[in-house]
Amino acid sequence: MTLSSLDIIVILVYFALVLYIGFFIAKKKGESNNSKEDFILAGRKLTLPLFVATLVATWYGSILGVGEFVYKNGFVAWICFGFPYYVAAVVFSLFVAEKIRKANVVSIPEQIKSKYGAKAGVVASLIVLIITVPAAYILMLGVVIQLFSGLSIEVSIIIGAVVSLIYLFNGGFKADVYTNVAQFFLMYLGFFVLIVFTFIEYGSFNSMFALLPENHRTMDGGFTWQVILTWFIIAFQTFVDPSFHQRCSAVTEPRIARNGILVSVVLWAIFDFMTLTAGLYAKAYLDVDNPLMSFPILAENVLPAFWKGIFIISILATIMSTLDSYSFLSAVTIGNDILRQLSGFNKFTDKQLINYGLLCTGFLGIIIAILIPSAVEIIYKSASIAVPGLILPLLISMNRKFELRPRQSLIIMLFSSGTSLLWTVLQWLQISITDSIEPMIAGMFVSLIITLIFIKRVKS
Repeated sequence: MTLSSLDIIVILVYFALVLYIGFFIAKKKGESNNSKEDFILAGRKLTLPLFVATLVATWYGSILGVGEFVYKNGFVAWICFGFPYYVAAVVFSLFVAEKIRKANVVSIPEQIKSKYGAKAGVVASLIVLIITVPAAYILMLGVVIQLFSGLSIEVSIIIGAVVSLIYLFNGGFKADVYTNVAQFFLMYLGFFVLIVFTFIEYGSFNSMFALLPENHRTMDGGFTWQVILTWFIIAFQTFVDPSFHQRCSAVTEPRIARNGILVSVVLWAIFDFMTLTAGLYAKAYLDVDNPLMSFPILAENVLPAFWKGIFIISILATIMSTLDSYSFLSAVTIGNDILRQLSGFNKFTDKQLINYGLLCTGFLGIIIAILIPSAVEIIYKSASIAVPGLILPLLISMNRKFELRPRQSLIIMLFSSGTSLLWTVLQWLQISITDSIEPMIAGMFVSLIITLIFIKRVKS
């Protein structure tokens, strides 16, 4: 991208603002960060505005992946990336959110452990790690940094990971929340600016829509029903998503979690409208070699100086808000839920263990981002493996009417996620028998069958 001095100043000011909030504002607010509950859950003191801002910003990190999906497939992106998530979030808010706050645990593995025992908790930790290591977001941040710096993608990925993680070592979840608030406002501002200038440059929505390929104007985008169904199931990752559980656990009272998610759904729909519109305009009017860059390339073509810088920090804010949130969650999983169970780590404090987890998270995320250069593919494959193993044991653990024995929960988690993992590997090896069934479908089928065999209704 060609940037003016004004654009560069805007970008530098953004990084300075995030680091200032992460290091100084969060430190001032987090002077009591000594206990596990303070460091991981901000002392369970999130108000409704803080809850909404951090949840909305965190749940929308795959911004370049959305641009890639819209550019390649059209309107079906909303069917896969939008509508299913609204449904999942509303159901979660009505039936699960308040239960999480009342449970008084700090993570999904802790919830599994409290219900099914230590072995199940360790297995749950390993599965949660699959969806929390933020490789997709490290990749996207690296792509954006490369766009305006000219550095190699590998160096850009490393720089992005370091800048996003560094303030979490001392500030913990409070640093995450307070930086998310600033990033929340910036993500909406940047895309609003992009849509306004795109309309000015290219004209009406109807004119754009007429230029789109036929598949881009249909509801299914040429996808099979299995692929679309898989994305619907992936949306129900909400029920096992650690960021939802952490934020619901961190609110001051249960009803804030329920009401905050409903408000967030409305805000997500508004943002989805802007990203879908921008992606369709990019497809209609631009020839983009790498669809992952469709939003930045559209900005390069329509935005003047200063406003281009505003849009770049919008992209940065959207990605970094999710990157630091998932990095911290991954660190909690490694430090609190895995290392804490090992005898050699008993002498370390909770904060020290989580900081070790941050180092591991950064290393793993960087390696995966370099090896798999597609944000959508990383998200699709990781969710396809993790969701089948976690979703039913977790939901049953929060329901007093049904129960599973510890050994049964282990079998469900291992066989369900194991089936999805095996299916993914077989597809990668191009084994023909796996072509007609997606890994998520295979894993969910195994999970459902085993659960129906094991589950028992609790006698009142």
